[in-house]
Amino acid sequence: MKISEPIFIRKTEKRGMPKKRILFIDDEYFLRKLICEMLTTIDYEVKVEESGGKAVRTFIEHPEEFDLVLTDLMIPDMRGDEIAERIRSVRPNMPVVVMTGTPDNLPRSMAEAAGICKVLSKPLTTGELREGLQGVLHPTIPV
Repeated sequence: MKISEPIFIRKTEKRGMPKKRILFIDDEYFLRKLICEMLTTIDYEVKVEESGGKAVRTFIEHPEEFDLVLTDLMIPDMRGDEIAERIRSVRPNMPVVVMTGTPDNLPRSMAEAAGICKVLSKPLTTGELREGLQGVLHPTIPV
């Protein structure tokens, strides 16, 4: 599997619950591979894109295929907050989560204006990723 190409990893359903589908965007190969592995480990289906432009096009073509968008903040062709704005212009209720190693680059007011529902600080563990995403996708289920 070439991680630099868009992939959609499907896993079988457990306990009769449908898999949540995540569009994941990061320009760094190693982080794409690592976070993708973390997401599949915690039982999500993942579509991976390496650029904001590709991710937005994928989303526009298939907006109902995703339950959440997870993006890095600093991507060369498009910042994560801009990705969030474009995604939410197509589906206003789409949850968008941004990951960043530099939280100061995304003030709370800017995140809220872009429709970002959660900001995760990198580096993060699989447990922190699970907790952050479950808090967005299933706000009433304890993590």
